[in-house]
Amino acid sequence: MRFKPALTACAVTLALASTVTLSGCSTPSSSATSAECPKTYTVGFSHPIGEAEVIKALKSLAKDYSTKVSCVELLLDNTTGMKLESQRATIESWVTQRVDAIVLWPVDSTAFAGLQRQAQSQGTKWLTYLTSMDGQDGSVGFDNKLQGEQIAEDVTAWIKKNYPNGGATAAVTTLTTLPPSRPRYEIPINAIEAAGIKVVSEQNCTDQACGLQIAEDALREHPDLRIFVGLSDESAIGAMKAFKNAGIDPALVYIAGQDGSPEGLAAVQQGGMYRASSAIPMDDLAASIVDAALAAVTGKGEANLVTPTVLAKADNPQVVADLLKNFERKD
Repeated sequence: MRFKPALTACAVTLALASTVTLSGCSTPSSSATSAECPKTYTVGFSHPIGEAEVIKALKSLAKDYSTKVSCVELLLDNTTGMKLESQRATIESWVTQRVDAIVLWPVDSTAFAGLQRQAQSQGTKWLTYLTSMDGQDGSVGFDNKLQGEQIAEDVTAWIKKNYPNGGATAAVTTLTTLPPSRPRYEIPINAIEAAGIKVVSEQNCTDQACGLQIAEDALREHPDLRIFVGLSDESAIGAMKAFKNAGIDPALVYIAGQDGSPEGLAAVQQGGMYRASSAIPMDDLAASIVDAALAAVTGKGEANLVTPTVLAKADNPQVVADLLKNFERKD
């Protein structure tokens, strides 16, 4: 699914090798031979939550895209669980290898400041994913503010239709340890309260286990809980299980998540209480990792790229189906 075109890869390929034909750029399955590449650029991508299904898909799609772009080799790390030591070890090895570009979401930005200086001093371009660091050469990510706005608009419309005079409460999961994510929960919270619904629970949560627990606890304390907005689809899926276990009529419940995980999109597709997911087009985001890195290295194209999210809902089945195809292609 491509909501925007590939940004720089074709132009970079042409700049690298005059022997590459135009058809070679326009045909995704083609790639230049080593003879056509005066230089193969090596790009490393590091994400510290490698166990997440959306990140597995992102890495797979980025790797697939890099093979279709002439003269690019993409390296991926194996960091999981936000383990700083693992991520540092990977980045250190890439700096030692003198890769051409590093794209990373650092567990702790301050822990990588020295490695950033070392990398840039030797010519390695330093790009960030979903965050920023002083002196970076580029950035890749998606629009957290747009995600929050999409969910806020959708939940507001649902409240006006189903609870125009109140009579329900809401819960929203947060991630206060990651400041860039604030719009994803602050904007929906403000919208829900502006619509006359009290938000009775705001807790950090990104997985199904805590989403289930938070929803169960909130339902015990507030039997009128009918709205649950997850910072992620994972937390929202956990909450949906709690509502189902409680036997609450799906027609009276609004659940929404963010990111567009396989389970979240499947729940949207099925209809019922899981109303929406502010989903990231994974193939676009994956392509931007390679494109931004190449732009930073070659000086051609845009090295700061933002992928817009799309609101996946059951009443737009083609969008949901296209988003799900990204995961079907995952190795």
